[in-house]
Amino acid sequence: MDMTSGRIAPVFVKFSLPLLLGNLFQFFYSTTDILIVGNYCDTPSLAAIGASANIIFTLTGFFNGLANGAGVLVAHLYGAKEGCKIRKTIHTILPFSLGLGIILSAAGFFIAPLMLKMISVPQDVFPKADAYLRIFFAGLTFIFFYGICTGILRSLGDSKRPLYILSISVVLNIILDFIFILKFKAGLEGAAWATIISELIAAIFAFIILVKRIKNEAIFSAISNQIYSVGFVVRSVLKLGLPSAISNSILNFSNTFMQRYINVFGSDCMAGWAVYTRFDQLTILPMVSICMAATTFTAQNYGAGKIDRVKKGIKISLLLGLFVIFLISLLLIIFAQPLISLFNSTPGVVGYGSLFMRCSASFYVFCFCAMLFGQISQGLGYTVLPTSFTFLGFVALRQTYLFVITHITSSALLVALAYPFSWPFTMALQILYLRKKMSFLKMLLPGGLHFFFVFVI
Repeated sequence: MDMTSGRIAPVFVKFSLPLLLGNLFQFFYSTTDILIVGNYCDTPSLAAIGASANIIFTLTGFFNGLANGAGVLVAHLYGAKEGCKIRKTIHTILPFSLGLGIILSAAGFFIAPLMLKMISVPQDVFPKADAYLRIFFAGLTFIFFYGICTGILRSLGDSKRPLYILSISVVLNIILDFIFILKFKAGLEGAAWATIISELIAAIFAFIILVKRIKNEAIFSAISNQIYSVGFVVRSVLKLGLPSAISNSILNFSNTFMQRYINVFGSDCMAGWAVYTRFDQLTILPMVSICMAATTFTAQNYGAGKIDRVKKGIKISLLLGLFVIFLISLLLIIFAQPLISLFNSTPGVVGYGSLFMRCSASFYVFCFCAMLFGQISQGLGYTVLPTSFTFLGFVALRQTYLFVITHITSSALLVALAYPFSWPFTMALQILYLRKKMSFLKMLLPGGLHFFFVFVI
């Protein structure tokens, strides 16, 4: 999809809807393991998934940051109709990402036990978490390569085929989960193998579709005499993606220490946290979908020099996101207990999980705005300061809060508040920066929203 022409609202919705559906599939994909494990395995197995989650997100967050940088570069070139440069960029990015994935996968496999010890995983959970984490790291290369391929497809305006690939992967993961856990009695390790196998197949499909896209579309057959070296491509991707990659990794690494504070309250609290984080992802993923659409839209139109469309795209993405987040947050607050009990009916697990869910759901609007304005800045090519703001809010402020609050009280609720506590601060910094770079931001906001943002900052 070329997002530099046509009516903005239909183009934006048409592109973002498959992303939204795809991320909902991604939610079911990541939730299948915990749903089946929570109902057919013991509580330590469920707690092991929660203990491993942020360690996994530390590396996948780094990969996603680099993929985002690659996507912005490709989207800029696509908006400028530089087909030859896009082809050269993709031919450089794919082998580079594959090699990096292999290196980090091997490193993660060997240091998994050390990571678990760093966050004080209890002894009854440690062996299961170690086995789950090692299997996951063994297949991390497939996950990264799949993310790079689908990220490039989305930057070229194709959000439908990544959805089809993800749908196949989700169905396959569910089938394999039941086979490994129920038929072969492989337990938590079976859930990990199901994820890795389905990701491998998804990566193969994504690569084949991307190759065919490059081969068949006319824009990529153009020949240019301009020098566009491998070194330039790598430097450009690192310039656009490395700040975000480092920020994502630090953020998720910081969250592993959040897990350490949760672990103090025992396996029921750990299991409740593990279930809550899946619903947290349910809310975050639509945010990510809208932010990804806004990033691609902004990058393509900025590359084409169409600043007026950038302005209108910001307004549409903001209004769409606020509507979605308000709706999801309301549902999570009202139905917190029955939703948690779907995964595990233990009273302690349900109590902790519903407490965490209601705590975060009340503040998700701030999280969305912080993400959206940061991603729009990155779509314009500004990466360092928006990434720094995310680090300040989501890492430095959060860890400072946790250090102080745990020396004052031993409340699980106050520990969980570390997540939403950092969102308004980060949102304010992102808005102030984007207002400075693009002075028209005030004009984009309807009266009520304008009052809201002025009040916050």
